[in-house]
Amino acid sequence: MPWIDAVQSPPANARVVQIGTDPAHVRYPMRTHRADLNIAGETGVVLPALEAILGFDSGAPRQVPGGLPASPAAPGATISPEYLSRCIGEAIDADTILINEYPLRLEHCPRTRAGTYFGLSAAGGLGWGLPAALGAKLANPERLVVATLGDGAYIFANPTACHWAAEAHGLPVLTVIFNNSLYGAVRNSTKAMYPKGGAAEDAWRMLAELDPSPAFETLVEASGGKGFRVEDAADLPAVLAQAIATVRAGQQALVNVICPY
Repeated sequence: MPWIDAVQSPPANARVVQIGTDPAHVRYPMRTHRADLNIAGETGVVLPALEAILGFDSGAPRQVPGGLPASPAAPGATISPEYLSRCIGEAIDADTILINEYPLRLEHCPRTRAGTYFGLSAAGGLGWGLPAALGAKLANPERLVVATLGDGAYIFANPTACHWAAEAHGLPVLTVIFNNSLYGAVRNSTKAMYPKGGAAEDAWRMLAELDPSPAFETLVEASGGKGFRVEDAADLPAVLAQAIATVRAGQQALVNVICPY
């Protein structure tokens, strides 16, 4: 769904345009979000046509909005997801394929080329990211593929099977885990529904806790990969560079980043 009215919604004077193969959802008569204009069509066809009408050059890089706060993307006492996202953005090149399941902050890791960023869709399920990265590598053997995952998403992906498949089929990818030792989606949903409930007493970690956190960096080593663990923000850029060099040399790698948030 595009928004949740109880949380936030567009201003009353905003013009809402919806694009899709069935934007009115006529086969599923349960859609209640307002739309001032519905455009039926494949997104890949409609958006270039819209860009032409608006006078945009579809091949030109997009400008990233300025004014982003510097502090969350800067190193601190602990590694923030914003800083980790920024370091990933600085470590990869424009041709790298980035597969993100939840944690990456795209505003701190902008992608300007089509086909270089894929995120979990509303139809997806937990554990999609790492298998999707293997598929992307299979289709693009010469390009660097990076999967950015939460620790919960990594567990749900059946990582033992994924790393085995990567070794068996020659699919070296880089896995970066945003390790906050909990299921963030569970915590966020509990916080939204019961902001003053019993779970609030332990920062909404109840039933979302993943402590003690496994040494994820050792799982990739069982299938011939190289694992890294980062707890100090100052070490992060160099470790990411080393991990990327490892993958480019033909060996899968994983960086377990301790990232409390």
